[in-house]
Amino acid sequence: MRTVIGRPRLWRTASMLAVMSLAVGAVAPTPAAAASAPAMVEGATVRADGQSPTGYTVTFVYRNPDATQVRLAGDLTLLDVNTGTTRYQPEEWRPGRYHAGGTEFLRDMTRDAQGYWSVSLPLHAGGLSYWYRVWDPTRGWANKRIWDPASSNPRPPGESSFRVRNNDVLDAVYVPYAEKQNDPVLRERAAYELPVADPAQRGTVQYVPYTTILGDSGHYLGVYLPANYDPDRAEPYKVAYLAHGIFGDETDFMVPANVPNILDNMTARGEIEPTVVVTMGNHFTGTSLGFASYNQTNAANNLVQTILPLIEANYNVSTERSGRAYAGFSYGGMTGGVVIRNYPSTFEFYGHFSGNPSLTTQDYDTIAAAVGDDDLVVFLGNGVFEGNLNAQNAIANNFRARGFTAETAQVPGAHDGMTAGQLFTIFARDHLWSGVDSVSVAPANVALTTGWNWVRRFSAQVNTNEGVSPAVTWSVEGATSADTTVSADGVLSVAAGETASSLTVVATSVVDPTKTGSAQVTLTRPGSAGVVVKAQAAPASVVRGGTFELRVDVRAQHQHQKAAEVTGEIAVTFAGTTQVVPLIHGAAVVDLATGGLSAGTYPVHVAYSGDPTYAPTAALHQRLRVR
Repeated sequence: MRTVIGRPRLWRTASMLAVMSLAVGAVAPTPAAAASAPAMVEGATVRADGQSPTGYTVTFVYRNPDATQVRLAGDLTLLDVNTGTTRYQPEEWRPGRYHAGGTEFLRDMTRDAQGYWSVSLPLHAGGLSYWYRVWDPTRGWANKRIWDPASSNPRPPGESSFRVRNNDVLDAVYVPYAEKQNDPVLRERAAYELPVADPAQRGTVQYVPYTTILGDSGHYLGVYLPANYDPDRAEPYKVAYLAHGIFGDETDFMVPANVPNILDNMTARGEIEPTVVVTMGNHFTGTSLGFASYNQTNAANNLVQTILPLIEANYNVSTERSGRAYAGFSYGGMTGGVVIRNYPSTFEFYGHFSGNPSLTTQDYDTIAAAVGDDDLVVFLGNGVFEGNLNAQNAIANNFRARGFTAETAQVPGAHDGMTAGQLFTIFARDHLWSGVDSVSVAPANVALTTGWNWVRRFSAQVNTNEGVSPAVTWSVEGATSADTTVSADGVLSVAAGETASSLTVVATSVVDPTKTGSAQVTLTRPGSAGVVVKAQAAPASVVRGGTFELRVDVRAQHQHQKAAEVTGEIAVTFAGTTQVVPLIHGAAVVDLATGGLSAGTYPVHVAYSGDPTYAPTAALHQRLRVR
């Protein structure tokens, strides 16, 4: 399988996504900027900093001349994978420590004469959750939690979203990876969670008003459309429906979990076919801001009976279960158990992030009977700071016992949106639709003789959906010699000492390792009759950029009336390049190009592979001059 963020692969307790407001030990604030300092830039500014323990420093600037106090807050304290309990400040970062929710980071910001509030911190790589807490008597704000006004992340309009009503909003800052961080987890987080470099490869996020199954209006669906989304594309887009946890809403997977950036990067690299994402707020059972505002059965019914028809009527998305995925974080992951139990034939892919489905033995059997011979893929996971994977592995085993694919994974994180983003990365990249239909290898069958160092080039034909990478990795199976290898571009080198009677050359899709193609190579001992190999190039020398024409003639050494015709192929090596050319009636013509060569003399190596009658001869060497 592909390398995954936070491997090992078996690396999910449901509780609240929102963190409690607990102050961390005081740290001296950053001094006010000198009068000669550059003008303040609102928002989060990330800059490389050799003095920072992470290699980067982020300066947060918020302008509000009327505020009496402003604090930077967020999921920015650190937990160490070796202890899991001690909280560290950002300045105490070192390898093995990760920003994590569960305890709110708070740091006083410093005000200048123009009303700019600022503070600077070292932060590690990835998309990291933060917000501001503001005291502004002119607006009646006392410890008001707000999104960064300078943030470019789209939001639902007005004050309708649950997080706004609950004073519980989250924003995100995107920090690159520096080599001094020396952490493959953070390197991969940066590779997926930061905005894709080319703006043309970025999808769009919009919030669409709709009325819920209960008749409540004023709610919004988040819709991510991949770059170059085509409403008239012949093949509908695959679609993932993502549900938040308790106290979350339709912004959770779009902002703190970084799903748009993750899919932009995957799509740009051809790791997944362009995918539409729909997020929904599931607090629509009244005005309560507590647990009573969330009902799993209502949420499941609303998803299938209201949201799916609405999205499918207005967007070019799949209406087949094989083109639909459901995933949820925390309570949203638990809700996935209600969805799969009540609507087992609606989705083929399920992701449960830090929230497990609750299913009985009868539920598993009923689901299996409803799905039948169709596929069902279930992925479960959590953050390492949430506990072990025992419950997830037990659930996975129940699905596996009924013939379905089920996997678990753990990432270095706590119960927060950053963990949800890491788990979504694994789910989308390794378990959703790859867009790879088949892989084949040509030529499919090759016959060679033993005793010579032979080279044969293979090519892979990969059938993919639009936007999916056709890249493959090559391997050779069955070899007895370590010198029998296949290169990254499909060139098989068979060692002279190879004793195997057959080899299998395998091309494996990089995007979907379950899709492979192969070719069979048969190795036989050559016959005992000898041959004579003659080769003559014309002209004897050429000007740089010209081409030699090499004529090769392979004849039986002791021909007689009943002698079989020499068959097989020759390998011609010139200036470091080998061409394998089949013999036609014992002869071949090979062009030897000199483009890119400097003036000088170059040897030509001609070898014959032999066949069931004739044995190979010693190689013939000729020298050609390039002037």
